[in-house]
Amino acid sequence: MSDSRNENENNNNGSWGLPAGMDPMKVMQVASGYWQSCVLHAANRLDIFNLLDEQAKDLDTLTKETDSDRRCLGALLSALVSMEFLDRDGDVFSNNTFSKTFLTTSSKFYQGGIVYMFENWYEAWGGLYNTVKTGTPSALMHQEYTDKETRDYMMGMHNRALSQADVLTSMIDLSGKKLLMDIGCGPSTFSIKFCERYDGLNAIAMDREQNLKIAQEIVDEYQFNDRVELRAGDYNSDDLGSRNDAMLLSSMTNQESPEKLKLLLKRCYDSMTKDGVIMIQEQLLWPDKKGPQLAALIGVNQVINTIGGSSYSTAEMEAILSEVGFVDITSRQMAPPSPFIMVSGYKR
Repeated sequence: MSDSRNENENNNNGSWGLPAGMDPMKVMQVASGYWQSCVLHAANRLDIFNLLDEQAKDLDTLTKETDSDRRCLGALLSALVSMEFLDRDGDVFSNNTFSKTFLTTSSKFYQGGIVYMFENWYEAWGGLYNTVKTGTPSALMHQEYTDKETRDYMMGMHNRALSQADVLTSMIDLSGKKLLMDIGCGPSTFSIKFCERYDGLNAIAMDREQNLKIAQEIVDEYQFNDRVELRAGDYNSDDLGSRNDAMLLSSMTNQESPEKLKLLLKRCYDSMTKDGVIMIQEQLLWPDKKGPQLAALIGVNQVINTIGGSSYSTAEMEAILSEVGFVDITSRQMAPPSPFIMVSGYKR
């Protein structure tokens, strides 16, 4: 029997009458992109990758363990194999190196919490057309999530931040700094890692109370209770202090409108000591706003989930920092595979 896997590679677009290099399948691939994400969401919720963490299993065993329909589960598993999340030998399925690294809870690089986060946003994204027409978000990012949803998201952010923190903390010198204010700290991973790197540094990590419940567990695990203070609050209205000599805003500036972001950064400036440094770690657009794609899509996510949120370009972020008083402003791409840019500036 012939193998058709490589037939498309041998076809010449010219036989379709298409311009050279043009692939009509791109339209279908993008239009059906949610098929792939839904397959991953379902597998994650069914706990497929954890069930295969220790050993390979056949379809019948997985059907029983997931309490699923055999035919439907078989289709899902075949899709996972085709997407290179699983390996198979006949009807026996196993994790591959990728899924074992990123999709099993036994791995320190586990990203299943992030998968749950995107699944939670799925319904809201279905309302994008109406959002664009009306200007009304189809969901609000600051809605109350269940404890499980919060834990899944926060632990996913923590696991991702662990390797990213090593890069971030090496990009700027906080020697001699005494107090870091971590605005919208999430799991507090970056506060912990900065304090771990700099012996004389303490941190105040501010976020919503629901998020700090998980952050407290992480601070306890790293035994940094004496140096990382968790503070529940609203960074747009609550007091930021007056003695911060370092401030970190990570993955939260694009939730704010340009007006609110400018006010926040001015409040940060006013709360800082002379020679204090501000660090903004964010996925930002290029100056011409033609990409990168992920930063542009984050802008769409802010349209869906926030009132006024936006994707900012590096040039826009630098301009706002300059306008509120910061100097010596630089933007640097973080080391691959991180998609983040770190923008820094100083209060002189």
